[in-house]
Amino acid sequence: MKRLAFLLLVAACNPSGEGTPDASASPQASAEPALLAAAPPTVASATAVSLLPEGGPPPTPLRTDERLASDGLARERETNVGWTLSAAFRPADVVVPPRAPEVNAAGIDAARKKTELRLAVDLGPSRMRVALAGTGFVLPAETEIRARSDRYGHVVVWPGGITYRTLAPGALRALLGERRFDVAPIGTADVSPSNEQGKRIAIRTRKAEVATRAAKATFEIGKQEGLGEGGILLCRLLLDLMNAPPQTSLCLYDELPMRVELRWTGHGSLAFEVTGILKKTDMPQTPLLVPPAGASFVASAPPGRADLQLTQQELAALRTGPIDVPPPASPGPPPPDGLAATNQTLQLRMLYVDGVSAAWLMPGERLVLPGLVRGRYVVQWRTFFGDALEPPQTLVVPGSTGLGVADAGAH
Repeated sequence: MKRLAFLLLVAACNPSGEGTPDASASPQASAEPALLAAAPPTVASATAVSLLPEGGPPPTPLRTDERLASDGLARERETNVGWTLSAAFRPADVVVPPRAPEVNAAGIDAARKKTELRLAVDLGPSRMRVALAGTGFVLPAETEIRARSDRYGHVVVWPGGITYRTLAPGALRALLGERRFDVAPIGTADVSPSNEQGKRIAIRTRKAEVATRAAKATFEIGKQEGLGEGGILLCRLLLDLMNAPPQTSLCLYDELPMRVELRWTGHGSLAFEVTGILKKTDMPQTPLLVPPAGASFVASAPPGRADLQLTQQELAALRTGPIDVPPPASPGPPPPDGLAATNQTLQLRMLYVDGVSAAWLMPGERLVLPGLVRGRYVVQWRTFFGDALEPPQTLVVPGSTGLGVADAGAH
């Protein structure tokens, strides 16, 4: 009788039968499959903690094929107070040039400064703009990475600001390291706060360790009153490089990462460091819009191909002059003036000469570095993030170097 009464009660509450599952039909039977390449990654089942003082709905992930509506930041009447940061990535395990009379220390220092992985960062209360400065990146100079607090993921804006492409969570590492839009799986992130405190450019910091399947990282986090969620967006960018969930509770309101050491699971490491910070009371909102005002969505590959990061004159300045060295014993025609480089791997690779990033090559590409005068140089192949690198070699120039092919230039 009790069971009968219960069934009658259920029927009374739903007389039409709507909403009751049909055991003969799968809930996915009428679903339309999404394009695999455009689907955002599954965010790990971590608890989404609101980092705003007043709370609010959680952000929604961007899709790689998403055309965004105009940014309503101006209509939100957000304050024009913002922060401008200078920052840089610091590669690890970089070889040093040899000690020899012909080695031009001033030329090497100038080349290293030009190819430094510098970042110009603008942070508003709910928006972020990161511009890639210098020639050390594999993307064109002045490429921008933008983000907003109500969306997970990023938007890449190509130089000139007239075209953009959306990046789902997990896509940033492939873009910066290989000029690709592959979306890596998002895994869980274990955050371990530390009682250790420090100071970076007069800002007190706290430490936290973050571990994912891709990397372990040490975050030094500082606090700046009035920063809002801008620093949280910078934290998300760095977490995305290690495939951590974007909602990982790490940087809090008014906080930002001052220094981060990313140690890759397989090999190598990369550091991020804020080198300067300036408060602005009249920061314009237009450069922070996501997407940029009037910009068009494009799904094409990044502009440019294999490229030199130093000019012929800057490569020549690595030495004070040529020295007489025997040519490498190699079959075939003599190599062209300079250093011929060939990448026969399946991954974009950087070519370092005397500890300076001199060129990058896509898979299957060949490039000649002109201007290198006759002599011996220390050459190393590595990935942009330093998670894969080859042992350094001393080569005779004119000569050649190849990855994935026989290297006849070693001496």
